[in-house]
Amino acid sequence: MKKALLNLYFWPLFGLISVVAFAGLPLLLLANRLVIRQPMDVFIRRGVRIYGWILVRVVPFMAPVRVEDKSGTLELPAIFVANHNSAVDPYLFGALPYENAFVTTWPFKIPFYKYVMGMARYINANAGWDQVLREGRKLMERGSSLIIWPEGHRSRDGRLRRFRNGAFRLAVQTGRPIVPVCIKGTYKLLPHGRRLLTPSRISMVVLPPIYPEPQDRTADAVRLLKQKTLAAMTCELGRTAVAGKPAAACAPALASGPKPANMHPKKTT
Repeated sequence: MKKALLNLYFWPLFGLISVVAFAGLPLLLLANRLVIRQPMDVFIRRGVRIYGWILVRVVPFMAPVRVEDKSGTLELPAIFVANHNSAVDPYLFGALPYENAFVTTWPFKIPFYKYVMGMARYINANAGWDQVLREGRKLMERGSSLIIWPEGHRSRDGRLRRFRNGAFRLAVQTGRPIVPVCIKGTYKLLPHGRRLLTPSRISMVVLPPIYPEPQDRTADAVRLLKQKTLAAMTCELGRTAVAGKPAAACAPALASGPKPANMHPKKTT
């Protein structure tokens, strides 16, 4: 019964909000050009963030998405990496108050979405490593963090899969920190291949940043950064509280590292 009510409630409201957002986009762009006068890509990215915030805060999946921020003093811009279990995962980043841009693939294949993605200067991961590095540098130099799915695709069984190197090569090449994000509950909500939602409690856990080794741009530095990130996320996703006892703590060394001296202070936008 709850499942039927959730789908009867959510999908029509999701469609209505999306139609209103897309239909109003030309007017918003005109208002930005004449009055607000922000760079168009920044304006679009912030609009996408607000769109996501509405879907996860105003239109909750049976309960508001909970965000647990363990990042401490977060140095921005950074490279956020998250596990990927469901098509709803990207919307959850609207709950984080940071300027960001996605490095992804599938939205570039969807009519209209791909034009919005282009205007926002999101990066098509299929364009090749050189373009990802070049465009990623540009975005971070302008203060935008990046969001990357290191598994590449949604998990088919809800378990964390092997990480690809791209996010970690980018961190090593640019000196920016990796910020692991653990998304919980979305595999139950809407796993790969399903169309109907199942009631689920959704949460995001933002872990402490992991810094690349200074002045080390070798393949070993990429491998070490990837291993630390995978270990930190595996630990957080596997934590459970049993019989009233607190969940097991993750080893701090796995989510730490030297902090480069050229980082910027934490900020929110």
